Amino acid sequence: MELRYRLRNVANHCSIYVSLDELASILYCSTRNVKRILSNMQEDGLIYWKPGGGRGHRSKLLFRCSLEEALTTHIDALLHRGAFKEAIRWLKREGIPARVRERCYREVLAALSFPRIHVREVEGLDRTWPSGIAPAMVSTNTGRWLFVDGRDGDNRK
Repeated sequence: MELRYRLRNVANHCSIYVSLDELASILYCSTRNVKRILSNMQEDGLIYWKPGGGRGHRSKLLFRCSLEEALTTHIDALLHRGAFKEAIRWLKREGIPARVRERCYREVLAALSFPRIHVREVEGLDRTWPSGIAPAMVSTNTGRWLFVDGRDGDNRK
């Protein structure tokens, strides 16, 4: 994702020529690791990469998906893993297209919002709870719900 973001001005299916040293500085790793990363990306169908022949020759790189497609997929994966802060950090970066940012923000907000409760489920709730316990709409990132004892705010059941 970092590579696609940093080279966001490169159009889809347009090849560019880059050195392994340039890619290493973009990805903050060694040239040996760059080769492994590019091979994995090519296997996943994200790029086409043809290594330059011999020392000093530049490699050919072609992105098979746009920044928008890559970012949307990446944000979905982050949300699925529960990495909400990282997803928001990506969306706050400069250069992210406005329509993609807006669409992904909606997905983040939907993932962070409370589940919808139908009125039918709420009706009669006061009759089904043990006396003294009031249901509280509290959620954690683990998806667990907390029910707070209505008599003493410090006790949790």
